[in-house]
Amino acid sequence: MKEINIAEADVAAVANRIENFSSYIRDARVSVDSRSPAIKVIDCILSLRTSYDKIVLPRLKTFGSTHPDIQQITELANLMANYPTSYEFIQQELNFNSERKARILESVVRYVCKIVEETSTVSEEETLKQWAIRSKPQECYSLKIKGFKLAGFQYLRMLFGADTTKPDVHIIRFLSDTLNRKVSAIESLLLLEAASKRVDLSVRAVDSFIWKRGARGQQDSTETNTVRLSPDVAAAFPTEDAVNEALRSILKEKDNG
Repeated sequence: MKEINIAEADVAAVANRIENFSSYIRDARVSVDSRSPAIKVIDCILSLRTSYDKIVLPRLKTFGSTHPDIQQITELANLMANYPTSYEFIQQELNFNSERKARILESVVRYVCKIVEETSTVSEEETLKQWAIRSKPQECYSLKIKGFKLAGFQYLRMLFGADTTKPDVHIIRFLSDTLNRKVSAIESLLLLEAASKRVDLSVRAVDSFIWKRGARGQQDSTETNTVRLSPDVAAAFPTEDAVNEALRSILKEKDNG
C-alpha cells in the first residue's frame, strides 16, 4: 500500500467538526458486542454495501435463532461444508441471493479459521480480539479476496475488538464534506483515527456516530449551527472552545466600540 501523508490542517479541520458533537459520543452508552464469532463474520460479509437494518439484521437474528449451537467460526465452517456450494448455503441458511457474497463469505471464513488454528492456548474470542488489535489495514490487500476491500477488512477488525474505523461510504462522505474535496478510503481511515485521538474519543465510537447519521439519518442539533472553517483557520483554532473564545473577544470589542 502506498504511504499516505495526511496534512495537519486536514486533521485539525476534522477534529474541529468532531468536537462539535463530542458530547453526544461521550454521553452515549458503550455497548459490548457479545455476539458469537460466527454471527460477526456473517454480519461483516452481508453488510457490504447492503442496508443493515432492513436486510442484514433480520437475517442475523433468524440464523441465530435457527442455529443457537453455531457459535464458533469453526462450527460455521463445518455447517457450510454440509452444502455443495457456499452459494447454496447462503441461499438456504441466510435467505440471501448473491454468489459474490457467498464466495467472499467462504474465503473470509477460511481466513478466520486459519487465525484461530494458529493459537490453541486461548479461547477463540480472545484469539480473534488479539488478531484484530495487532493487524494493520494494509493486510487486507495481501488476502486477495475479490470484493473484500479495506472497509470490509476494517469492519471485521472492529467486530472483533479493534478501536479503528471502516472507511465506508458514510465515513468517506462525512470527511469529503468536511474538507470540501474527495477523500480516498485509506486517507479517510488515517484522518478519522488521527482526529478522533486528538479530541480524546474512541475511533470506533466516532465511526458509529457517523454511520448512524448516514445510514439511519440520525441527526444531532449541533450540526444546524456548524460553520466550516478554512484549513488555515482550523489549524489556528483546533477546538470548539478556541473558536468560541476568539469570537467572544471580537464581540466584546464590537460592544466596547
